[in-house]
Amino acid sequence: MTLRGMHPEGLTVRAEIFLEWKGEVILDSKLAKVLREIEQRGSLLTACRTVGVPYARTWERLTRIEELFNEKLIEARRGGLGGGGARLTKLGKELLKLYLNAEAKLSDPLRNVPESKVMFSVPDLAVAGSNDPALEVLIGILKARKHDLDVEVSWLGSAGGLATLMRGDAHIAGVHLLDPATGKYNVPFLSRYWLEDKAVIVRGYQRELGLAFRPDTKINGISDLLNHKLRLVNRNPGSGTRALLDHLLKQAALDKGINPAYVPRLIRNYDREVKTHVEVAREIATGAADVGITIRYAAELYGLQFMRLVWEWYDLVVLKEAMRKSIMRELLSLLRSREFVQTIKRMKGYRITSEIGKIVSG
Repeated sequence: MTLRGMHPEGLTVRAEIFLEWKGEVILDSKLAKVLREIEQRGSLLTACRTVGVPYARTWERLTRIEELFNEKLIEARRGGLGGGGARLTKLGKELLKLYLNAEAKLSDPLRNVPESKVMFSVPDLAVAGSNDPALEVLIGILKARKHDLDVEVSWLGSAGGLATLMRGDAHIAGVHLLDPATGKYNVPFLSRYWLEDKAVIVRGYQRELGLAFRPDTKINGISDLLNHKLRLVNRNPGSGTRALLDHLLKQAALDKGINPAYVPRLIRNYDREVKTHVEVAREIATGAADVGITIRYAAELYGLQFMRLVWEWYDLVVLKEAMRKSIMRELLSLLRSREFVQTIKRMKGYRITSEIGKIVSG
């Protein structure tokens, strides 16, 4: 066979090995490399940077494996960016060993990565947590002032952000988690992630959260989602928006005398998930979905109708160790700055109070 315009002597053959569980791919070479680096470096973030894969995407893949096996793949340990870190559990070690043994029968690229190609850099600022356009603006202002600043941003949801802080893979997390039992935002969750002695909550701002839908769609309230007619675009598990929606839907179900456990079955496309508020609005605007819960800012960006559900607190959870970093002090100073405050006042669905930038817990 002749390959037009190509030189056969320059071709190479490369094999890829996949570990599958009931037809679903569990490990490939990149994720196996991440597991090995976690064990060696004690940090998921460092492992992702070493292998050159996105932190958020890797987090999702690891979480999926844990769901399939109903067992943790990595666990927290001492060490890392802020006194935390990660290591493989027994399951993680067994999967990695199985992969390495299989790969050794063909080749051994995991053990032959040239050291010159491996980077162990830690970002100047690692941000995780719930997606928020205003926080993106704040980080953008900071980066504009410091052009060489290395920032890692991972939108993992509020719960994901707190878990990342717990493991020491981030310096700061944006969160908006409501505790239904107390009616308080964010503060009750520090202890649930063993962060009460390791992190502080810096007061942020309030956001208007509600149902978004097209002008030609008729919606009277949250209970309309339970009739299996409206197509939902949902947020990812672990996000504060998803947690609030689930809470409100269960309340609506109880009001109708419906078992809350049946809620996912009563809603069309309950499992259709996206990561950001803008993605929710885009899905509705393009007709891929009929309704979703998002912030007013995103809904108005796409010309959607908006029905407010709550004004919520979006706060910043910062590791105490990171509070000593000059870049963190500058970020928090920007949070209170006239430039940022004036910017957020122009963003629909946001409001600030005199508490902005104050430590409210920790």
